[in-house]
Amino acid sequence: MELPSDLLQILVERGQILYSNIFTNIDHPKFFVIIGVTEDEVAGFFYINSRINTNVNAKEEQLRLQYPISKDDYDFLSHDSYISATNVVTLPRNVIVQSMHQGRTLVKGKLLDHHMNDILNKVRSSRLFSKITKDRFFY
Repeated sequence: MELPSDLLQILVERGQILYSNIFTNIDHPKFFVIIGVTEDEVAGFFYINSRINTNVNAKEEQLRLQYPISKDDYDFLSHDSYISATNVVTLPRNVIVQSMHQGRTLVKGKLLDHHMNDILNKVRSSRLFSKITKDRFFY
């Protein structure tokens, strides 16, 4: 049964964890967390990685934004992982919904409230993001 677009739009919300192959700059499907949603845009796309990228280790501010999550908390993970909250990626909301219709993006779960609050506190206080970005997507 195919879900209507209106229902899929509701699923595209802050904290939703999705799994998708729609990213042209990544050669494999990725888990990602939606951190911000506007009427037309989805933002954040904080990717979930199995380990911290070695390039990040030397950059203290980016290293602070690697948030550990446990496979015990998220049953779709095969091992403990990290949410990389260092870069805001945006896409039109309808691109996500269309990719859900196509089966290219799947809803895998929702970030636990205390994890979302921790991440929001980290990104709100980070120097990596402008005030405009913070106001638009992190509040």
